[in-house]
Formats: sequence, structure tokens, C-alpha cells
Amino acid sequence: MAKIKDIEFFNFRNFKHLKSSFDKNVNILVGDNGCGKTNILEGISLIAKGRGIRNSNIVNLIKKQEENFFIKSNLEIQKNEFNIKIFTEQKNEKFKKIIKINNDASKDSQDFLNHSISYLVFLPEMERLFQASPSYRRNFLDRLIFSSRNDYNRLINKYKKSLLERNKILQSYNIDYDWLNRIESEISLLGLEIYKLRNTQLNILNTELNYMKNDHNFQFDVKLEIKDDFVNTEINFEEYLSNLINSREYDKQFGGTKIGPHKSDIISIVNNEFEASLLSTGQQKTIVLMLLLAQCNYLVNHRKIKPIFLFDEIGSHLDKHNRQILLDMIKKFEIQFFLTGTDKNLFSFVSTNAQFYNITES
Repeated sequence: MAKIKDIEFFNFRNFKHLKSSFDKNVNILVGDNGCGKTNILEGISLIAKGRGIRNSNIVNLIKKQEENFFIKSNLEIQKNEFNIKIFTEQKNEKFKKIIKINNDASKDSQDFLNHSISYLVFLPEMERLFQASPSYRRNFLDRLIFSSRNDYNRLINKYKKSLLERNKILQSYNIDYDWLNRIESEISLLGLEIYKLRNTQLNILNTELNYMKNDHNFQFDVKLEIKDDFVNTEINFEEYLSNLINSREYDKQFGGTKIGPHKSDIISIVNNEFEASLLSTGQQKTIVLMLLLAQCNYLVNHRKIKPIFLFDEIGSHLDKHNRQILLDMIKKFEIQFFLTGTDKNLFSFVSTNAQFYNITES
């Protein structure tokens, strides 16, 4: 798997120009709020499929009053070095992200890069994961699935596109029922696949957490479940499709589609007693770190994938439980970490092997 040797930004976010080399293990970016630490993580996350950890519009990545951005990076993949170039291209008044690997932008090169790099991400808002909206929790789970299946976003996007097409048909004056039937069949197939993959991911996390109890002194026992009024038992294609057809009038009147994986929620039961939404911010952060540790253990030991960790503003609310989980990650896995915080002292518990970088706005 890939490790990032260096990165160089031109006209990216708040940076006119910034270049930095990185350690193959732990990199800690320190600086005041607003100096661009998160922007560096975002730039790193663009070295893959998608629009990065913030899912930003490409045009918003360009420094104000500039026409485009340019990112250069050198990756080490299986002891070989690859040069990465990322830049914007404007077509029909829209901006598109272009990636070249050793000056090659072919699909084969893109597929190679996507199979060689995987990210696990912590963002500050995840401290309230179980008090956030259901869509945020779905996105969190989907990001974990994506860390092991880089084609998963294509499935999600195709499902969302089909939902929009169905809504458009239902709101039209003359409904094309042949086309509607085809779209609903596709939605049923895609929806069932998403349900299956999400359930599999939750089972993976629950299994890993249970297995890792022996090696880690976790503060909580945690079990994840999917909450969905539509799928509470095994459902097949015919039943799914029948429910979609029966909900046409309702969906036409109120808009949207009232059944499907876009309506699911993910809940966490703590110590077999209560939901994680009742926990403090710091305690919710503990559970998120436990889940990321469990996913990393699964990726490394079962999928032979070594992800890159991008942990933004991880230094706050780091009590002894959170510090221990973070240290366990660093010590147990030979992977690359990028951590950000406002003060170097927040990371005094990290091994002296960590490399520190002072970030100032350029």
C-alpha cells in the first residue's frame, strides 16, 4: 500500500505555495486555527478517487483570485516511487479534478492508484457522531466501506441518481410506466446491495471490537445496529419492488422515496444498556476511535490493506482512554499517520519518533 513521501501545493485553498516532506510513520501538523492544517489533509485525501475529506466542489479548492490549483506528490507503493500530479481542468464552465500517475491519466493508472491507497479519517464533527443526523452516520459507515471497496461510491451515486430519476418521473404530467418500472427495478437491486454491504460492515466492526477486547482495555462495550423501519427482516427483490410500487402515490404527493437505505440510521448500544447519543462529546469520540481502530485491524489483518490515517484536530478531548486508543493504533500498525492540532503539547504522549511540522498561512 501507499505511503506519502512529500506533497507540494500551488494555489490550493489558502496556500499560494507550500512544500513538505513526510515521515513514513507519524506526522503531526501544528498551528493556529485557520492556518491551513485541514487543507493539507484535504489535499492529501485528493490523491485518490473522489473530492476529498470535505467532499468540496472542485472550484472551492482553488485559492481566491487564481484560475486553478496544482498539487504534486511522490508516493511509495510496494517500494517503488510514483509521481502524482493533481490539477483542475475547466470544461463547459465546470471544473474537474485530473490525476496523473507518472504523467499517465489512463483508466489503468487510475485503477492502480485507487487500489493502492486507502484512508481512514477523523474529523472534529465526529465527536458528536451519535447526536448528528442519520445521514451523517450513514456517510460515516459508507466511508468505512469505501476504505476497503473503492468501487462503493459508484454504487451509492448510481442509487442516488436512480432515486432522483424516479422522483422526476412521478412528478411528470404523463408518466412513462415502462421507464418507471425499469428504474424501480434498478433501485431495488441497488438498494438491496447497499443494505447487504452496510450490514456486512457492521458485522465486521462488531466482530473486531469483540475480538480486540482481549488486547485493549476499552472503556465501553459497543454494538452497532442498523435501524430501519422498512428492512427489519430479510427482504428479497420482489418484496422490495412491491413496496416501491405501492408507495408511488405517497412519494408523488410528498416527494422523495420513503423506503430504502437512504432512510436508515446507525445506532450504537453501549454496555447493552443505552444508546451512544447519551454520552458526552469525549465519550463519543472514544467510540469513534474504537471503530476506526477496529476497521484498521480488519483492513490490515484480513484485507492486507494498510490505510493512511488522516486525523484532523484530534488533540481536543483526548482523555486517557482516547490517548491509549491512539497510541495503540500507532504502536500496533506500521502505517502512516497525519494528525493535526493547535499545540504541540497536546501530543506529548506520542512517541518521540513522531515528526512535527509548524504550519503557517502562506
